[in-house]
Amino acid sequence: MLTSIVRSWFAAGLLAAVGAAGAGEVPRYVLKPGQVVDYEERQSYDGVNEHSETTWISRIWVVGRNDDGSARVVIRQSMDSKSKQGSTNESISTSLARFDVFPDGKITPGHSFGFPVDPSLIFPRLPENDQELAGGWRSIDSRDETTIQYKSTSGVNEPFTFEADHSKFMERAYEGKNHRVYQFDRAKGLITHAKIARTFGYRLLAGKGEGKLELKAVSEMAPARLPTFRAEMDRYFDANLAYQELTAKVTKAGGEAESLIKKARVILADARAKLTEPDPASALDKAIEDHDKYSKYQVDEAKRFAGLLGKPAAAWGSLETKSPAVNRVVSALSKSNTASEIKDLDGHSHSLAQYRGKVVVLDFWYRGCGWCMRAMPQVKRVAAHYHDKPVAVFGVNNDQEEKDARFVVKEMAIAYPVLRSMDLAGKYGVQGFPTLVIIDQEGKVADVHVGYSDHLYEDVTATIDRLMAQAK
Repeated sequence: MLTSIVRSWFAAGLLAAVGAAGAGEVPRYVLKPGQVVDYEERQSYDGVNEHSETTWISRIWVVGRNDDGSARVVIRQSMDSKSKQGSTNESISTSLARFDVFPDGKITPGHSFGFPVDPSLIFPRLPENDQELAGGWRSIDSRDETTIQYKSTSGVNEPFTFEADHSKFMERAYEGKNHRVYQFDRAKGLITHAKIARTFGYRLLAGKGEGKLELKAVSEMAPARLPTFRAEMDRYFDANLAYQELTAKVTKAGGEAESLIKKARVILADARAKLTEPDPASALDKAIEDHDKYSKYQVDEAKRFAGLLGKPAAAWGSLETKSPAVNRVVSALSKSNTASEIKDLDGHSHSLAQYRGKVVVLDFWYRGCGWCMRAMPQVKRVAAHYHDKPVAVFGVNNDQEEKDARFVVKEMAIAYPVLRSMDLAGKYGVQGFPTLVIIDQEGKVADVHVGYSDHLYEDVTATIDRLMAQAK
């Protein structure tokens, strides 16, 4: 999974907005309703464990212009990645995303993008004014603490060229560098070429990669087709959002899980029946196929969650002895919240019992989990938001080597305690990472979040606020 994240974060892409600039002026992107823009990117990476070749084929449709001056954009991005580690493996995927782009490259976030299509990475910002054009500029995404530093490298009356150095979770957690050099055509108002170089020092990823992005074509959609295309793309994205919102409830629905699964499929099928455009229709066909493939897993997860939610949370710490009889007693005591202790990275001891009366959040992670690193900024926001409230946030790390945990704590600037445990995840039934477990003021499991989500912060704070309101 981590390798696939690295490949996908190599994607560079497509720059769009409204406006234009002449030579020497602050550059601006130009996208007109009905415009279709095609890019191709090729990357190679030589790592300690494998060699990979990845190609991204990206198509932009400009489907409209908003009152605030931004352009409404839909992107289809197809990725074909081949890796060789003894044998050759191939991964092929296609993703759709919809969002708004301003003339300077600012992106209005939407639910439809994130991974693998992430505009904050593949759409570099442009300078806002002459001062930034001369001295450099940067963009910051508070959602995942991504910072990109830009600098113009072109002279007067030369084609606009600028460098971009990325700093986000991949670079910080895995000792990486991500350097890109873009060429911008002022007449077209588009990126025409980019060179990309990346390196990683982390032992599981150590290596380097390089590649290039090229503008392949700019064309126009038939004007009569545009309204139908936009409406059907909107129908796809609206159905996808409704589907995600409903399926998010499945794992916590207990006996109602199968009913929700059926309703979720109906959402996709109803939307598919109204589509004639090939791209949104194909995307919904794939969504229905995936739904049918994984629905049993979701129902099984709901049954597993039913054994956790509302039940007493397992005590912390490892109290195993050489006696099986004693271990059976210890296990029973642990499940009943007896105050066993566990140490954090600073050597301080913590027990679940000492936090009775507070909401407790446990974030299970390890360094090699790319999703964990990406989710961590949102967990940090949770901890900061409740720093003066009866809420205790803990990281729970199970790396084999403690130095990996300490490296992440330093580089990701984690201020809350991080517990070290190789068995606490098993006590809480953790089967995937990251997993966040929320424990209420009485020591019972109130909620569980598995995997990465762009709205993890909102979901977790909603649960915490509900528990705090109930305690008043």
